[in-house]
Amino acid sequence: MKCRSLRLAPLARSLLAAGLSCALMSGALADDEATRIQALEGRLDSSLRLIEALSARLADLERAKPEAKAAHVAGQSVAPTSAQAQTQAQAQDITALQDSVAQLSDSLSKRSSDTGLPVHGFADVGAGWSSGADPQRLRGFNGGTLDLYLTPQFGQRVKSLVELAIEYGTDGGVAIDMERLQLGYTVSDDITVWMGRFHTPFGLWNTAFHHGANLQTSVFRPRFVDFEDKGGIIPAHSVGLWASGKTSAPGGKLSYDAYLANGPSIQNRTLDFNAFTDNSANKMLGLNLGYRPGGALSGLTLGLHGFASTVAALDNNKRQLSLTKLGMAGAYVGYDADDWEAIGEFYHFSNSDMATGAAHASNAGFVQLGKTFDAVTPFVRYERVSLAAADNYFLSQESGRSYKRLAMGLRYALDPRSSLKIELSNTSESAVTQIDESGAAAPFAGGSYRRAALQYSVAF
Repeated sequence: MKCRSLRLAPLARSLLAAGLSCALMSGALADDEATRIQALEGRLDSSLRLIEALSARLADLERAKPEAKAAHVAGQSVAPTSAQAQTQAQAQDITALQDSVAQLSDSLSKRSSDTGLPVHGFADVGAGWSSGADPQRLRGFNGGTLDLYLTPQFGQRVKSLVELAIEYGTDGGVAIDMERLQLGYTVSDDITVWMGRFHTPFGLWNTAFHHGANLQTSVFRPRFVDFEDKGGIIPAHSVGLWASGKTSAPGGKLSYDAYLANGPSIQNRTLDFNAFTDNSANKMLGLNLGYRPGGALSGLTLGLHGFASTVAALDNNKRQLSLTKLGMAGAYVGYDADDWEAIGEFYHFSNSDMATGAAHASNAGFVQLGKTFDAVTPFVRYERVSLAAADNYFLSQESGRSYKRLAMGLRYALDPRSSLKIELSNTSESAVTQIDESGAAAPFAGGSYRRAALQYSVAF
């Protein structure tokens, strides 16, 4: 019986070494996620329990020494000297393992409050073709966007998010843009306050789908909520203060966003959210309220959003061409459950010219619906934008025109972190006389165009 116990000890030691090796391998991944650290510490606890069991077995062996000596005197075929040497070696190994486990556990406990500087990102490449009336004139292959974001944590309350996008411009040059630079402080479980540059929290699309192409099902964003340098006509980015949070509500959860940011301006026929400094005393104030029910309606989101500001359109010499009091109020709905993906957003603009007092009403919206079948998600989206013909806020922007677009396509998930997407669309734009960067009239004849695009995107 004693000899069999001695033979079991090397096996137990092997199991312990294997368990510790698994813990160490898991520890190499613990830098990025606190949950992995917790899993590693759980494995360490299991190893320590195994050590305690082996220590107890050693104590039993020590107590068995007198019996071994008596057996030797009686002439039984036992080798106590060899057994004692093996026991001592096991004790030394276990002591070393205990020291290693203690050191690793102490190291993890010190690092659990500082996750270091994890770097994540997205990248995409693609190809496209469009008919002649397309302002982008897609032809052939293209390098997309390399999007890098960092989320260093400084304790339980201090948060940060940094996002850098590297991409080609329409002129073929490489541009590097600080898309987000926000520092936050968690006041309570219900609210976090951020300061810096962030994605303006209106609707669902602009907060759910950032610059990483792999996040969204389609190749392109809806045109009117695209990023400013890609033709968006409302400020997708803001620089200022932003408070966000969630709290319990009857039957579900209530989310809220409130923000105060630099007021945008229009320069070179492009919306500028004034990332460096505000060019006037006009600020943008916005609010977003969302409700997510539970139970049978889990996956549904309903919300209201709005913002207001005063926006100046400037010519090439920074002289004011027009000044518009901008106001938007709207609603949105989303559903993401049971392999269905649906999102719809509505925007109503009530703008007034500060020089003449003329009021203008405009509307914009889109609906996108998708259904996932295993790795394939076909989708369809309809966009409609109807802008007042005399509203200087829209007329001063190159893409500030009324249009309709029908887009459809599919996304094939190669794996959880990469996808292949195709998208086909048809767009028709209304004729309008706009204002160029010098303040002169810029007639647009209207027309329609078709577009086809292929995209390969990854996340890392």
